[in-house]
Amino acid sequence: MESFPVDSRRASARLSGVSQQSSGRVVKLGDILPVFSNFESILSSVKSYPLWPTLVREALIDRAISGIEVPAQEMEVLWTDWCRRNEVDPSAPLFEGLSPAEMRKAAARERRIEIFKRATFGKHLPEYFRGRKQELDRVLLEIVQFHHQAVAEEAMFRCRGGEQSLEEAAHELAVRDGGEPPIKTVGPAAISRLSVGLSALVSGSKAGSVLGPKKIGHFHVVVRVLEIREASMDARTEERLLLELFNQWLEQQISAMTGRPPRPVLPSEDEMSHQSQPARQALPTPGT
Repeated sequence: MESFPVDSRRASARLSGVSQQSSGRVVKLGDILPVFSNFESILSSVKSYPLWPTLVREALIDRAISGIEVPAQEMEVLWTDWCRRNEVDPSAPLFEGLSPAEMRKAAARERRIEIFKRATFGKHLPEYFRGRKQELDRVLLEIVQFHHQAVAEEAMFRCRGGEQSLEEAAHELAVRDGGEPPIKTVGPAAISRLSVGLSALVSGSKAGSVLGPKKIGHFHVVVRVLEIREASMDARTEERLLLELFNQWLEQQISAMTGRPPRPVLPSEDEMSHQSQPARQALPTPGT
């Protein structure tokens, strides 16, 4: 393909001219959002935007934390931490058009939410942890995928009898299975992160167990449980469970207000879309 030379100076001059024309005056909020002329028009517009559910959620949170104050001695630490996380220079704070006072208010709001979560849901953590523990336990698995059920059963029996390791049996039986079966190690991962079939297979098992075969997708799967790391109520788990209870409570509040059914709430962003649903207790309301 033939290429043509480009006069970079001429192109740069044209871009500069366009830039000067477009920056001849400062664009104001009213130029791009003329509907924001009064409260009614703002409300009408925001309701049509995807951010409306988020606004409702945040308004509910504001109401819940309205009576909570942050101790003055904590504020400077919170402010420094907020600036660090948002890459703001505390000596000359600039962030999303907010004033320094509004930024400090945002920093305090995060702490007020944490105080609310612990005061409202903290006493329910032990019982909730017991109901969630099995899903929070992490497992390390060796998984072999066979094409034929009979071959999978033979490999499982050899491994259970101590005759061979699962991997050795899979290699030896490869010819009967039509080729070398896929062997992989999965984990350590929370049981709730596994597929539906795999989660059901390993739930309640012990380290060293050889499980299966189970038809998952196109394969007959045999699993050896290499290790089980039991969850404990450490600081990270506490924080996660408090967030789960808080989000479930918010969903219940939004459902009661809007009339729509509560939506499933995932425990955290690091889990896959599938999770086994634990038995849910009636969630407390603030002050109970």
